[in-house]
Amino acid sequence: MISRRPPGFAGAVFLAATALAGCRNLPDHRAEALVRKYNEKLIEAYRMGDERIIEGLVGDEEARKILGLIGVKTDLGITLDAALTEFHVTGIQRPSRDTVDVLTDERWHYRDRRIGSGETLGQESDDHYFMRYALRKDQKSWVVFKVSFERPPEVGRTEVPNRASPKAFHGMTEAPPSPTAAPSGAVRRKESR
Repeated sequence: MISRRPPGFAGAVFLAATALAGCRNLPDHRAEALVRKYNEKLIEAYRMGDERIIEGLVGDEEARKILGLIGVKTDLGITLDAALTEFHVTGIQRPSRDTVDVLTDERWHYRDRRIGSGETLGQESDDHYFMRYALRKDQKSWVVFKVSFERPPEVGRTEVPNRASPKAFHGMTEAPPSPTAAPSGAVRRKESR
């Protein structure tokens, strides 16, 4: 008996197999496109003071970080007006089958705006970053799992609203010392039971 397949069946099977392979192995151009989309949506989220705009593009840890940064700004009655002025991919690494790291060289322009009036508050800033975007497969799609600085950022502004350190608004604050760690130069005493 001769099997009759609809016209184009072989082509459809090939495309489906290619799509499935692409899901496992994210091509370089798609990895770069995801990072560009992430930055586009991040700019919108900061400007609107709404972290939900970035949902579906980020992993849980990165979502919490963005929520915190947006929350700090909105608690101060401001939103961040950001513009990505230069973006260059400097490398793509594949630490494992389901992870891709995109390395970039970026320049940003920032200004804080008062919620309601849009008035610019404080200094504007031109910043230069070398970034690592760790992409990971999350169920069916790829997401930006973690964003980190490859080098310390060059931050243009020297002060920010409410006298916080500019590093605080760039996610670079240091963790507080653990309760068991002695301050530098201090001598720890043995405790008796």
